[in-house]
Amino acid sequence: MSGVSYKLSLVRSIRFRKARALLFFLLHAPEQDHRSEKIADVFWGDYPHSKAMASLRQTIRQIRLLLSESEGLALETRRGHMRLQCDDNSAIDACICSVLATPPWAENTAQELGHYLQEFELLLGTSEAFDSWLSIRNAQATQGIAEVLESKYTTPENEAHAMQAAKLAQVVEPSNEVATRYLMRHFWANQQPNRAIEAYNTLFDHLDQNFDQDPETETIELLASIKLGEPLPDKAPAADTPPKILVQMKNESGLAPEEQSLLNVLFLDLRMRLSRFREWGIADGDRPEVVDLVVKIQLLPQMPNAPLHIEISNPGSNNLLWAEMIPVPQENWDEKVRTQLGNIANALSIGAGGNHAPTQEARIYDRWLRSQVLIDRWSPETEGEAIDMLSNITIDAPRFGPAHAELAGALNVRHILLPGTKQTEAEKQRALHHALEAISLDPLDTRAHRVLAWCYCHKAEFELAEFHFEQAMHLNSSNSLTLASCALGYAFAGRHAPAKEICDRMLSAPGAMQPFHLVYMAAVNYLGGDYARTVEQCAQAGDIMTTAGGWHAAALYQLGRKEEAQARLLGYIDFVKKQWSLPDEPQNAEVLDWLTACFPLKEVSSGKALRETLGLALNPAR
Repeated sequence: MSGVSYKLSLVRSIRFRKARALLFFLLHAPEQDHRSEKIADVFWGDYPHSKAMASLRQTIRQIRLLLSESEGLALETRRGHMRLQCDDNSAIDACICSVLATPPWAENTAQELGHYLQEFELLLGTSEAFDSWLSIRNAQATQGIAEVLESKYTTPENEAHAMQAAKLAQVVEPSNEVATRYLMRHFWANQQPNRAIEAYNTLFDHLDQNFDQDPETETIELLASIKLGEPLPDKAPAADTPPKILVQMKNESGLAPEEQSLLNVLFLDLRMRLSRFREWGIADGDRPEVVDLVVKIQLLPQMPNAPLHIEISNPGSNNLLWAEMIPVPQENWDEKVRTQLGNIANALSIGAGGNHAPTQEARIYDRWLRSQVLIDRWSPETEGEAIDMLSNITIDAPRFGPAHAELAGALNVRHILLPGTKQTEAEKQRALHHALEAISLDPLDTRAHRVLAWCYCHKAEFELAEFHFEQAMHLNSSNSLTLASCALGYAFAGRHAPAKEICDRMLSAPGAMQPFHLVYMAAVNYLGGDYARTVEQCAQAGDIMTTAGGWHAAALYQLGRKEEAQARLLGYIDFVKKQWSLPDEPQNAEVLDWLTACFPLKEVSSGKALRETLGLALNPAR
């Protein structure tokens, strides 16, 4: 750990908090180019721009002074960019994992690991944006380090190294029960039952104080065996691969739109809840996987109380393990779904705790569920009720983060749903407030970062927007909505290379795409100059969104297909006029003005060029 220890000592030696935070940030991305504007916004987002840049320059001088006599590290700045040059060219957490992969380790390894993880706590409060980065990077680093150590004690080649790895794993994650069980077995085998019991008690106290839960059944049974003096098994049980559950939604023919929306929401909610349990994994229905359990849900509106039918089956034997009708699922859903989690756990012979929720929490969750049904149907007829419902939830349950994120997201796109309207500064500020609340309540919520990024786009704070798009991608780079949204955000911010890269990645897995994703990608391609692909994607999407026709007509005009462009644009204008939300019918030019004002483009010239192209497409003979 000598190289890591040296880097950490440099961080700890800095007296100024922002300089310490910036160096810690750069050590996690050596050789990566960072724009100074972005760094200033991340660390001094609440400062005026000139003061933020002055503070950044002063902080850079402090770091450079520290690094002037260091070996292998230098801070390079040029033309509004900066990067940390590092001889080993590896992020500090990757260096730690590399060291831990090759035991034996130095005596101070546990101490240095503690110092590294402690830095994440010490630097909290530097800025809102940096705090969210700390939460994400801490979770990623902890997981990576824990996985390296686990490989050393679950399949031990050397008992001494395995013992040291298990102890280090407890430094990283005091709640690590696999490591605790390894230590308990080791002490048991070496006639040290008191130390085995002590290891259990330490784990128990940590789980009780921090999570209000008991250890896993296997750990409790191991403790009982030790206390009873039973003989040690030949070897510790091998780490099992968690069972896989596949959640499926069966569509009943003839569902009304609101019933289909309810089924969609219930499906996503059940899948989300199941994904939070460490005892099992959730299979991806789009990929062939071996699964241990299949959970199917189906809404039956033709029956009294429109029940939700849930069945749990074993795909290997085709045996039905459990089936139940849940009447009126949109009421008391929180309580009802907890019961089903218990049924699923029983089917896997696993105990899932937490079967009781406070009545108030259950009521809030019911309201939240109803708001999600409205959001899923997102239309001019439902948006007002959805926003009011979400607003009331944030008042009645201010610490319920999902409501804040969903409300901010709805406010960000309301003007697109309601042609003719524009986002006011008050609405922008309201959306930003709720997005920041969502981030503070759950820094690891991908949607919250994505929504906050769009809030910053609408506030023309594109450096902060890009930062939070990056965090959303770090948290969930496989979700198609996250990919499409971040690609569009990058394109609006003028970052066409990463936007195109994300779109190409989406095209490699078309099965995960939704029709509206095509409109997102079409806009990305238009702004990036790929007009042919824009036309192709808009033609596939049709008028699924109120902005699609504008991109389509502009791209046709750019390709020289002027008559087609005019016809498409006239049809699009008629389409928008039928949905116009203001009392007076608009002129054609007003529709085009509204359309181009919808897009928070960093480059003002891009918006002007789009408006000019649309004007030419409308009157190509001019």
